[in-house]
Amino acid sequence: MRHWNDGFGPGSHPMMGYNSYGLISTIILFLVLIVIFYLIYKLFQKNKQTKESENHHALNILKERYAKGELSDEEYAHMKAVLKNK
Repeated sequence: MRHWNDGFGPGSHPMMGYNSYGLISTIILFLVLIVIFYLIYKLFQKNKQTKESENHHALNILKERYAKGELSDEEYAHMKAVLKNK
């Protein structure tokens, strides 16, 4: 015996298996997943920008120390190479 909610009946196609609530909830789930992936992407972008900003700041300090004469040419070149590899 068929029940009223088994996918058969007015307004539903027997092969589809979705009623209007199932379709709406699927769309909402899809939108939620898009938002989650977007937030994860933004988090990684922020991490990358923070890391680049820290390296830029450290490089500026290194340049200042070199300009003041606190570092030799070799020390400056070595420290600059280390910072650029991070």
